Amino acid sequence: MIRQIIIVLFLSLVLPLATIHAQNAHFWDGIEAFDGPTDDNPVLASQLDFYFDKMVAPLPDSITLEITRLIDRTSDNIDLRDFILWHLLERYRHPEYMSQDQVFVWLYDQYFSQLEIKDLNTTNLAMIQEKAERLRRLALFNVAPDIKINGTYILQSVESEHIVLFFYDHSCEVCIEEKRELDSVCATLPEIKVLPIDLNMDQTADLSELLAIFDTYDIEAKPLIYVLDKDKRIIAKKIRAKQIPSIL
Repeated sequence: MIRQIIIVLFLSLVLPLATIHAQNAHFWDGIEAFDGPTDDNPVLASQLDFYFDKMVAPLPDSITLEITRLIDRTSDNIDLRDFILWHLLERYRHPEYMSQDQVFVWLYDQYFSQLEIKDLNTTNLAMIQEKAERLRRLALFNVAPDIKINGTYILQSVESEHIVLFFYDHSCEVCIEEKRELDSVCATLPEIKVLPIDLNMDQTADLSELLAIFDTYDIEAKPLIYVLDKDKRIIAKKIRAKQIPSIL
């Protein structure tokens, strides 16, 4: 009886995975013969988004494996290949899940730094490289870069089981609301130390320090949260305050 139960459970796990694999294997059938327009093609863009949203596990290794397969299939059609690469680069510039930003790094390493790609020039390649290197440094489980404010590095001197870096602007209503939520969350988690970092440019004494913070922590929108462990390693980033308890 136990053996039968184990077999049933095994099949219940394996069969759906096999079905998904079979669907993935045939999703791009005929893509090699694609001869439609590739400049701003919304249908093709939607297909790519559907595939990577619904049919690929949201893990960097799974995503990069599927990208490799797709690019291998389209490598003889340079316009199509380049459309796919640009679309996916933009997609993983601002990914849905925090670990997926490493797909952007991988795309730079594997393709943009290696190939001649349509519309890729010295200027935008340098911007892509800069972004990739920044995201590489900020990968999960890397030690967080220190932060210099008024000539003093403030992070490495902090001792706490967990540290929350909260980048905000005191004139931003969304930031203030998120700060209230963060204060509420941390009131129930005394092991957390919050470092609030005001990014309002009108209040800073040293603009170069502020710009360095924007660059170092890839700050493109505010508010922004990074969660660190006691060794200052990044364990979560670009999340909402209400998500902190479930992560810890």
